Amino acid sequence: MGESVSHSLEAFTFGVDGLFFDPIGQPCVLIGTVEFQNFCHVLDETFDTPLGRRLIYAATDSEERSLSAPKMFQFGRWFGRRRAERALRQRAKSMGWGWFEGRQILSPAHDGLTVGFSLAHAEHLSKSRYELEWNQRSPELIQTILNPKQGAMVPAPQAHRLNWSDTSKEATLLGTLDLELDVREVAFFSGDARSFFLPTNVLHHLISGLRGRPVRRKPSSSIAHIGEEFEEPNVFAAIVHAAMGAYKRTDHPLFLQARQDWDGHLQSRLTMRGFGKVEVQKSLLDGDDHTRFLIRSPLPAFVAGTLLGMWQRAHGKRCLVTFGLDASGLTVEVREPVVDY
Repeated sequence: MGESVSHSLEAFTFGVDGLFFDPIGQPCVLIGTVEFQNFCHVLDETFDTPLGRRLIYAATDSEERSLSAPKMFQFGRWFGRRRAERALRQRAKSMGWGWFEGRQILSPAHDGLTVGFSLAHAEHLSKSRYELEWNQRSPELIQTILNPKQGAMVPAPQAHRLNWSDTSKEATLLGTLDLELDVREVAFFSGDARSFFLPTNVLHHLISGLRGRPVRRKPSSSIAHIGEEFEEPNVFAAIVHAAMGAYKRTDHPLFLQARQDWDGHLQSRLTMRGFGKVEVQKSLLDGDDHTRFLIRSPLPAFVAGTLLGMWQRAHGKRCLVTFGLDASGLTVEVREPVVDY
């Protein structure tokens, strides 16, 4: 694999508030490779046209913007390019994306994402745009094919943030978390699941690109009401539905007897992975007529879908959900369906 590049988590910030930051200060979350694949599969099924390239270019645009400021990635006309190339290779490895070696990606965490990140790195080093093709010869090897584009290199656009895109508050770092990750040569594992750090801006770029796209079908019959204050409610519902579908494909055990039993599950499933904080304000387990969650997260729609999957697994029932949005965060009210005879 060429020169040795160290793999350390010391440069990350893992806040007790559930907000994670990568070595260059960009917000990120820890996510399983299979979990993300399942999320993308369900999301892809929701829309009339495939996500494919849109996911790749969301990764490329997000990564290009992340590389524009840190000095370690900058270089002049004559000097510094090799140093910047080493720094880019280190970034890919430390994030768990795989090993970027020239036009090859070894042990990719996710085909579309890693191809997108690799394209951003190649364009950053050459200061020019490329047409992208690739061959995936095996699950462990992707070969990229880059053909130069004509014209000036226009900067990547900023993601259009919707009013529900991020409900996290400014980080107040009161302490840090110790993550139990099995760090290996070009990857790491959280438990038995291969995982990687996903910059939250990738999903913000993806969501931005989904605006106005026709939905193939209503994402979920569980969604009873989305407040009028939500921008692009169909996109919001699609992200929730995809995250719920991804959770349902896990075998994560969940047993609850009282409201406080939620705390450990929310901590391990969400806060310990950078998805922020969730407060259980009401619960059927305490005699309330519904369960109410308050979400403060950099990816609240994803968290909401995960919560619905968790609720259904814990209660063994379908649910009806109402979403609201206010200054405190995203609210999720979950009720059991009522059957009128």
